[in-house]
Amino acid sequence: MSDKQTLLLNAVLRRLDRAPSGLLKDLSREMGVSRRTLQKVVSTAKGKTFREVREEMLVEQVKSLLESHPTRAIKELAFELGYKSPRSFARAIKRVCGSSPAELRSRTIFQLLQLQKGIRFED
Repeated sequence: MSDKQTLLLNAVLRRLDRAPSGLLKDLSREMGVSRRTLQKVVSTAKGKTFREVREEMLVEQVKSLLESHPTRAIKELAFELGYKSPRSFARAIKRVCGSSPAELRSRTIFQLLQLQKGIRFED
């Protein structure tokens, strides 16, 4: 990859890290680069489509937020991550994880409880 492509990729990843709901068309407009160019840079570097990368980053952020705030409302998570509606957020999570945000939260809480049970403190 060229230096310009690396800069583009890093800019895309930073933007998605801030708001994983970002659409390719919006990013290309913001960056003054064609959608095709952004898609090619992402797929060359990551071996995945823009959408796949965006959704993986979304799931990681959701898991992180759920670990730190397990009782937080799904609606709040959706808006914080840049989604205009909880429904579109839920569809994105379901597409990537195969489960709803509520199911993902339940699994995350269960995993946290399992970790806590597995930790033993010695005197």
